Amino acid sequence: MFPISIYTGGAIENGAMGVTYNKPPSASYPAEDDITFDELKRKIFELTGLNEDKNSINVNARWNAGGEESHCFVLLPISENSMWRMLVERTLSGLTGWSIVELFVETVVNSDCTQNDPGEKSQSNLEYGENTHIVGEEDQEDSQELTDEESFEFKPHDKSALYVGRSFSKDDLKRAVIEYHIKQNREFEIVISSNYRYAAKCVAPKCGWRLYATAIEGNYFQIKKIKGKHVCSNEGGDGKDHINLSADFISELILDLIKKRGDACTPKEIQDFVHELYGRVPSYNKAWRAKEFAVAHLFGEWKESYVKLAPYLNAIQVANPGTKVEWWSDNSTDDPNVKLFRGVAWAFAPSIEGFKQCRPVISVDRTILCGKYGGTILIAVAYDAEDQILPLAFAVTKDEEDESWSWFMRWMRLEVVGPRPLCVISDQHDSLLKLFNQSDSGWCTGTGQACYRYCSRHLCENIRSSFKKDHLAKLVKWVSRQNQPSKFRLGMLRILETNRKAHNWLAKLGARPDDKSAYHLWSLCEDGGCRYGIVAVNGNESVFNLFPQIQKLPIKAIVELTFTMSAETFARSRQAASKIEAENQLWSNKVKASLEARKAKMCEHKVVSISDDEFEVETRSKVKQTVRLGHDQRGCSCQKPQLTGIPCSHLLAVCAFRSLNSDDLVDEAYSARQLLATWAPQFHPPGSPEEWPDYAGVSYSPDSNSINRGRRRKVVSSPSVPSKLKRSS
Repeated sequence: MFPISIYTGGAIENGAMGVTYNKPPSASYPAEDDITFDELKRKIFELTGLNEDKNSINVNARWNAGGEESHCFVLLPISENSMWRMLVERTLSGLTGWSIVELFVETVVNSDCTQNDPGEKSQSNLEYGENTHIVGEEDQEDSQELTDEESFEFKPHDKSALYVGRSFSKDDLKRAVIEYHIKQNREFEIVISSNYRYAAKCVAPKCGWRLYATAIEGNYFQIKKIKGKHVCSNEGGDGKDHINLSADFISELILDLIKKRGDACTPKEIQDFVHELYGRVPSYNKAWRAKEFAVAHLFGEWKESYVKLAPYLNAIQVANPGTKVEWWSDNSTDDPNVKLFRGVAWAFAPSIEGFKQCRPVISVDRTILCGKYGGTILIAVAYDAEDQILPLAFAVTKDEEDESWSWFMRWMRLEVVGPRPLCVISDQHDSLLKLFNQSDSGWCTGTGQACYRYCSRHLCENIRSSFKKDHLAKLVKWVSRQNQPSKFRLGMLRILETNRKAHNWLAKLGARPDDKSAYHLWSLCEDGGCRYGIVAVNGNESVFNLFPQIQKLPIKAIVELTFTMSAETFARSRQAASKIEAENQLWSNKVKASLEARKAKMCEHKVVSISDDEFEVETRSKVKQTVRLGHDQRGCSCQKPQLTGIPCSHLLAVCAFRSLNSDDLVDEAYSARQLLATWAPQFHPPGSPEEWPDYAGVSYSPDSNSINRGRRRKVVSSPSVPSKLKRSS
């Protein structure tokens, strides 16, 4: 059971921690965990004494959006059982940080109970008095409710309905008036709009429609009078623009659309969206301005975003000790406390701690920013025991590739990943290749600090774009992922027969002048086990799919998105890993499934002992593999154990033949214990701007010369094709 408090008969107010109610609860009671929304509404009517035949109710929950550490309450409208059950389940689980459900109930009189007798005065008229003058106009007609001809206004359950006595927030009142006139194909103008009064009238000179509303308790406005009715024409208009369909109004309509699509949302999409709602098509320029307003509302203004960036990152560091931030700037400004922005890199403390439990492999990638100030975002990720992506480090820089990669990678070595040797998987960036050849970079391949491998996906995209042959790209993809030498050689022979230039380029890709080939850079077969079987930067879970529309946001919103999505990734993965360990499972789900499939397959193998530590395994298809179990050399000629750290079916068959424990041959990085340790660190939100600690450091200003002029461009990422490949094609 859980407690429910019901508030009604008062007004909603805003306090230091968000929404509150100006009256104590009307009723409280303990509810069963499985209570439905219909049962809840019946209970509300019963406890409050409301007449269900004469009244309807709108239910809003007081929702804690601040989490366990800090409380920030907002209103969560509850209109269906799914929303109600979500609230109950999160409350019972403790995820809201609030153990009680508080409901703010608004009572709406049903329409058949609001009609006044023609000879009676409405309560609204009695409050004003018969001869009340509003905004300088004389009452020429009695206040009246609208006729059935204007049915849009006769919907008490519609939040935008207009009728005497209806209460709105100021913004909702404006929206309701606009929606009514758009749907009725009429136009209005605002006579007065202040903190205390709101009045609107029809723009047609001979039309007497007027609406008057005044402020009441709780920052709400109540409609006091609706005078007359529209007598102006409402013919035509379908598909056309409307004078009251402003860019500001449209921006409020498209907030959810912009959340999903970001800056990639086109004015045409907005025009179609508005037409579907109201049958109107706003102008292209109006749709464009609406998108700008919506982006600014959700993510902040572009320049203001730079102003808030340093205080926000400082707040994250205070809330999450161990978070690393590095600034790259110039002092070329008139103000000594303001520096010209060149770049910022950041890595969250939980990610740094979690990476220590991962395999020594990271992938790095970049994409172009297509916001107002352009630039590039760099992302480094690691992989857990399930091959899930762990967001590791980020950077936003001006578009200076050589310097950006060098600055980011050197900082990451010192502050994020530590000194252990790592395998880095990436596209063929010339700037990265230079870095791996520099002895003082921290990533020198010659001194064993790192090894560099090419991303299979990028390699195939480069082949496709250069040679314009899809079947060749698919063949290269197949060859790059083979673990058996015989299959690799067969694949290379097929590439030679298909396109000799592509074969020769692959043979020399990344090779030094005295090398015959450098297959190890892109082929899993020749890798030697450095990449632990990870062949692509973007596998099943794309790096940039993890952060949707990140390249289209202002810079502070970019950082905020990386924090939010990283926190959600950790929470989701931690829950899954906890379940695995609670079931006393030894390995991750992926490795467990792989081992079970290979154990089932090993039953068909035939094992012949050659010596004490060497065995021949014959498969069902008569293919023979050699397995060695010596102290100095353990593996199989198929190379799967050496390349991935997971025993193959041939090795498992030998273990069964010798009565050995095959679990001893699985790399510890795949264990359920390390999987849970990877995701165990907690993210702590920095809170609202009012809760941020004081920041007295340097501010950063964007370079006005880097502004993308004209209409915002839609950037489509394309593979970077090395110059040698371009020449060879």
